[in-house]
Amino acid sequence: MSTQDGGRTGTIEPPRKRHPRLKTFSSFKYRNFRYLWTSTLFTSAGNWVQTVTLGWLAYELTGSALLVGTLSGIRALPFLLVGPIGGVLADRVDRRRLLMATQLTLLALALGFAVLIASNRVEVWHMFAFSLLSGGCWAISNPIRQALVASSVPRESLMNAIALNSAAFNAMRTVGPAIGGLLIALTGPATNFFIQALCFLGVYLAVWPLNIPRLDTSAHRGDSVLTSFREGVRYTLRDPVILALMIVALIPSLFMMPFTMGLMPVFAEDVLQAGPEGLGLLLAGNGVGALVGTLALASAGDVSRKGRVLLGFAMGSGASIMIFSFTTWLPASLLALLAVGACQQLYMSTNTTLLQSLTTDEYRGRVMSLYMLDHGLVPAGGLLAGGLAQMLGVARAGFIGGATTVVLIGVLGTRFRSLRDVK
Repeated sequence: MSTQDGGRTGTIEPPRKRHPRLKTFSSFKYRNFRYLWTSTLFTSAGNWVQTVTLGWLAYELTGSALLVGTLSGIRALPFLLVGPIGGVLADRVDRRRLLMATQLTLLALALGFAVLIASNRVEVWHMFAFSLLSGGCWAISNPIRQALVASSVPRESLMNAIALNSAAFNAMRTVGPAIGGLLIALTGPATNFFIQALCFLGVYLAVWPLNIPRLDTSAHRGDSVLTSFREGVRYTLRDPVILALMIVALIPSLFMMPFTMGLMPVFAEDVLQAGPEGLGLLLAGNGVGALVGTLALASAGDVSRKGRVLLGFAMGSGASIMIFSFTTWLPASLLALLAVGACQQLYMSTNTTLLQSLTTDEYRGRVMSLYMLDHGLVPAGGLLAGGLAQMLGVARAGFIGGATTVVLIGVLGTRFRSLRDVK
């Protein structure tokens, strides 16, 4: 079977020859997935270099935990405004070309910000503007990338492909923050943003040879963006399981990520006195756990009782954050963050797999953009986390975030039987 993709013939190709191999890496049999996975490595490297550098730069310039928490969330704000448009575009235009365009824009933004830092002209408003603009590009590219994963492998390999794609993201998460923190100490933060620009160039080159089927959108060619978006909303509301997945997905953006990743620069400085190198190690430790979790999920294949698995790992994430909040010794903090990263990625990968498998390709871009609206709540979570850290201290704020996660997941798991029963 083949379809046209902007003059290119696209197929989900069968493997040329079957050989015994680990089930963990079975999706690498497919050419398109290999290219997409490589692009995820580059985009992950750029993302984590930016995360560690921007947070440290903000705290160095201002000394404000509230501002650091706010800045960590501001990049997610465009998911509320731009994300739905990106989902509509992902279902109406060439996904490959749109993804390439966002990477060129991110490259230009990283170069411009690096020049500002190198010339000692960076101000607080520059950091907010950079975060907001780059967040807009992420809001468009993330639904596209998720839709492309589902188009690059057959349905029975979807969980493996999503887990491996998450593993690519987390592979760089294990080394990117540590390298970023070391480079801050050795050469200053500007170097990291020049490196980020190179990473986005790598994404562009990796996406170029993709050969993905293009959707037949002729039936909806005359529809407005608003009409297409409304169709995606109606499609989501009609399915109680998809709707439940959307609701459960809101909790990590409010009470997990802002209380761990968002406040990590403050925790490294105020609790551990670990410096930028320690911050890099903390973020890397979280990434190691996430990598182990996603590889374990990839090895498990198409697991059963996915709803219960999802809820269990979500509660495990909250409990691990609570444990992390008590630590005052770097090795203990690293161990706790291993558990946080593993549980959180197992939860998120399972959630994404369920949504992708339950959604038809015609609506996949819009459903994934709606799913990623939860990213738009990160600013609210960042404000909450930063405010609590300012008033009560970063350790107590982290404990509150983890405890709230456990309670809410328990309530939602009890309330939505349809989610618990998903196979």
